[in-house]
Amino acid sequence: MEIHPTEMSRGENDYDEEALQRLTSAIIQKIGEGTQKTESFFSSAHIWRVPRELRKLKKSAYTPRLIAIGPLHQKDEHLQTPLQHVKMSYTNYLLQRLTAGMEDQELAEQKKFTVVQKCLAEMKTSIDQAKKCYAAEVTLDEEMMFVDGCFILEFLYRDLQDTLEGGKTDPIFGNSSTLPDVINDLILLENQIPFFVLEKLFAFTVGQIPNRLDNLPLTYYVRKCYSGWVRTLRNSDNSGSARSTWCSPRDCVLGVFGCTAEEEGQKGNIDDHRSTAKYYHILHNLHDGYLPAHDQTKQILLDFDYREMPSASELVYAGVKFVPDAGNDLFKFKFTEPKGLFRRCHRARFKIPPLAIYDGTEALLRNLIALEQCCPGVSRHVSSYAHVMDTLVNTDKDIQALEKAGVLRNCLGATQDATDLFNNLCKEIVAGEYFLDTCCEATEYSKRFWPKNIAHVRRTYFDSPWTFIAFCVGFIAFVISLVGFVSDFGKKG
Repeated sequence: MEIHPTEMSRGENDYDEEALQRLTSAIIQKIGEGTQKTESFFSSAHIWRVPRELRKLKKSAYTPRLIAIGPLHQKDEHLQTPLQHVKMSYTNYLLQRLTAGMEDQELAEQKKFTVVQKCLAEMKTSIDQAKKCYAAEVTLDEEMMFVDGCFILEFLYRDLQDTLEGGKTDPIFGNSSTLPDVINDLILLENQIPFFVLEKLFAFTVGQIPNRLDNLPLTYYVRKCYSGWVRTLRNSDNSGSARSTWCSPRDCVLGVFGCTAEEEGQKGNIDDHRSTAKYYHILHNLHDGYLPAHDQTKQILLDFDYREMPSASELVYAGVKFVPDAGNDLFKFKFTEPKGLFRRCHRARFKIPPLAIYDGTEALLRNLIALEQCCPGVSRHVSSYAHVMDTLVNTDKDIQALEKAGVLRNCLGATQDATDLFNNLCKEIVAGEYFLDTCCEATEYSKRFWPKNIAHVRRTYFDSPWTFIAFCVGFIAFVISLVGFVSDFGKKG
């Protein structure tokens, strides 16, 4: 049978059309599935690996030193130390708190068994949800979540009570070199477990401790432990104690959280909007604590780059006076120009929240920045803050200018260490849009004729004692010459 060419062409077209329809349907289905997975991933993944380029800058700032929490660092060789067994010991102490005062040991053991059983059952039902919180394929089981979570809760509880379990034999609180490392490890972005896991365990354990003196939420325990890491200068101390890089829970104040612990208790303001907010993990809880209670910063789209602003010493030359802000807001920058008839006799004021730099400050700032850079929906306040400080600090002279003004205290030792901290903090990160208005105002002021020329005179003639002496000698010589000229002119007249 002979097939007409037209009929054959029509058959091929029909086949092509059917194949195209199937291909189109398959691709549309894949697009839908990919979209759904993407939306699910970005709405739930909040524990990330730090980007490689950031990690290269300072690997130690993102890597746990002693304690691995969660699945991302469990197999690190340098963490396979006896201190890892402390997690089991702390878990046991936490469970023993639930049976404190019980004389019947058999009944106490039964209660302990029941609590562990309930916790493990809750953890088992939470595994799938917990895995979704990691931006990577992880191996997670109920034992890891239970032990790591209970270790953190016992650690926070001891820190709040400010007591040593077993005296100086406590391997963490009894060792002044170990304690800061553990505190540092618990705030690393890669070393987290979901906050909802901690809250569930908190309800079964700490929340059930007999005769507990407080009825505080988990968020308060976290903030109390870390309240001294980034704090204003008026809240820092010079006690020189073993815990000089942070405050004792009984002594420190919640400077970056708006009010002191005592004030918070008096106002009954513990369960504010932050206590009831949804947190991803401990680091996210701290990040929220550093944000202003009410967003007083401006997000204005300006055609301005942070790098356009002069450094601190250049602004001082231009007549700007740095002033430490009196509030507790870590992000409250304000620039005020002098006004009135004698405005040229006064200096512009640049208010900056005072900051004390300790050994743990850089790691905390870097991990807060990594959180902002990785997690969608997290405001980039800290990234913006870091860019402002990086712009203000170019050399040791800038650090000295800020220290002299009282807005910075360098507890790292050498001035160069503080300079390097700020200069390296903003590499490989995207800045936020906060504080641009304040930086723009300061920059525009420094470019005006009067401040600009005053800056030139100060930089040229008053930059060092020798240039000042040379200026004075030259000025005196000029006056003597002028007097001699006038005198000779008078005699001739």
